[in-house]
This record gives sequence, structure tokens and C-alpha cells, in this order.
Amino acid sequence: MNSGANIHVECCLPLGGTLSRVAVEGQLREVNGREAQLDVRTMRIMAPPGKAEDENCNFYFGIRRQITDKATAHLGFYGKAHISSTVMGQGGEVNALRLRFSRNFSVRPLRSCQRIPWRDEYSRAASVQLATERPATCADLRGMLGAWHAPGLTHIIDVSEGGACLCMPEEEASPAFASDASYLFLLLPHMQPPDLPPFVFLAKKAGMGKGVCPQGTAVRLRFQEELDWSARRSRLRWVNVKSGSPRLRQCLQLYSKHFFTKAPSEEKNHA
Repeated sequence: MNSGANIHVECCLPLGGTLSRVAVEGQLREVNGREAQLDVRTMRIMAPPGKAEDENCNFYFGIRRQITDKATAHLGFYGKAHISSTVMGQGGEVNALRLRFSRNFSVRPLRSCQRIPWRDEYSRAASVQLATERPATCADLRGMLGAWHAPGLTHIIDVSEGGACLCMPEEEASPAFASDASYLFLLLPHMQPPDLPPFVFLAKKAGMGKGVCPQGTAVRLRFQEELDWSARRSRLRWVNVKSGSPRLRQCLQLYSKHFFTKAPSEEKNHA
């Protein structure tokens, strides 16, 4: 555990005479082995409240760890903790929690690429649709894409080299076969030279997005494969881009350089 690390905790606390499930964010202080104090910065009651389990909670925090002399990794730590005591303020508010962390926890690599907030005018063309089958030939792809959507019909919230968040109709956002749902995503950015082909990805649903959709639901997609346009043959060649698309990364640098001074805050579940 690292003193000063930002941490997110979901736990149950007695509030207003009842046991409520809350989400707490703050910083770790006074770290001693598996015990530490969480100085509370924000707290909200979760809805729906879910099952209340007194003094037990789930935690998450992310840190950067040096893995070589020249490289660092962004890691997320997930596990369970026990609340040993609560520090209350004069007004009855919760100021801090004393936590004892479980010996067992999970470590996952987190997304380190920048998400670019997207505008409709940034797209010459954009399209997303459920892909019940993996297109194998150019004819398959043409049949699935049909007419490319004009800018504005597919509203994209943000894009990164590893995925995108966009608005979808409810029937596409939560299909009956949601556990196996794949999506075909096409993007032709307006800053890309017109003689270059669009980006075409096969993607999986990574979760629900936080963006506001005038119509439909915000869905976060994680890219799995990208169409390799350099393989000029009748059967399509798809390349693994689970770690990010180098070609899209290069294109997005133009938007990052010209339009944005900093990345938006990252979500704690990586996409």
C-alpha cells in the first residue's frame, strides 16, 4: 500500500440510524503493513443500495510502478478490506476510515492511452452496429456497413487508441446475446488525409459510458481487431489491437495537439 495514493472504497456505514452502502473516495494515510487510514474526500450513497454487509468493503486504487529503468506500468489493485474504526467530524460527518486490507487482492494493468473528447464535426463518416458474424470477405464487409452514416447520426463521446464511447439505441446497447456481443465500428476522422481508408474495428462492449446521450445509451467499446487495409486480397485480414491501434494513435495525436491541452479524467474500470 502507498501512502498518498487515491483510493475508491465501497462499504456499508451507519448513516442516519440505518446501514447504508456508500462509495467513498479519498487518500491513504498512515500506512503500516496491511493497515491504513483513508481520509475521506467524497462520499455518496449508492443506488440501488444492494446488500449491506457491516464492516466489509471492496477497494480499488491505481498507482504507477517502475518496471524497468525506462518504463513504468499503470496498475490497478482490487480487493477487500475491513473497517476497524470510523473517525467522525463535529457535524456527524465521516472524516476518515481505519482499514485493514485483505492479504489477497487482484492486480490489473490499466489503460494509459489518452481519450480524446469527440465532436460530430470531427468525423467525415462514422458507424457502429452489432456484428453477429465476423466479416471474412470484402463482400461481407460491404454488406454489413451498407451506406456509411453521415456525421452526426452516430454520436461519439470520446475515442482512444484502444476503444471508444458512443451513443447507441437501447436494443444495440443491451442485445439479448449481450455476453457475446461484438460490434463493427467505422471511423473516418476529418483530419485524416482523404486518400487514406477509414478505421474499421471489431470491438467488445466494455461497459456503460458516463457521457450524456440525447437519444439512446452511452456504451464503451474496447477494440479487439482492426482491418488491415494493406492486405489486398479477397479475404479480409484482421490484426489484434487489444493493446491499442498504432495507426489510430498516430491520427489522434493530431487532435490532441491542436484541440486539447489535457486528457479527461480516466474512469476507474479500464476499457
